[in-house]
Amino acid sequence: MVMKMKLKSKIGYWIDLRGYKKKWIAEQLGVSQVVLSRWINDQSIPSLINCFKLSDILSCKVDDLYERTRKGDEKWT
Repeated sequence: MVMKMKLKSKIGYWIDLRGYKKKWIAEQLGVSQVVLSRWINDQSIPSLINCFKLSDILSCKVDDLYERTRKGDEKWT
C-alpha cells in the first residue's frame, strides 16, 4: 500500500501568533525572506534542521509547523 501525505504549512500562523516579523525569523534562520515565504505558502518545505530551528524560535513542536490531511482510513492524501 502506498501512503500519500499532504502537508499544509502552519509556519505563518505560528509567526503571527508569537508576534514576530518574518524578516527577523528569516535572519535568525540564515535564509532569505523569499525562502521563508515559500515555506509559508507551501511552495517548498524547509530542511529538517530548519524545522527544528523554527520550532525552537517559535516555541512549538516540529509537528506543529505542518498540518497533514488524511482521507479515508488507510490512505494519506
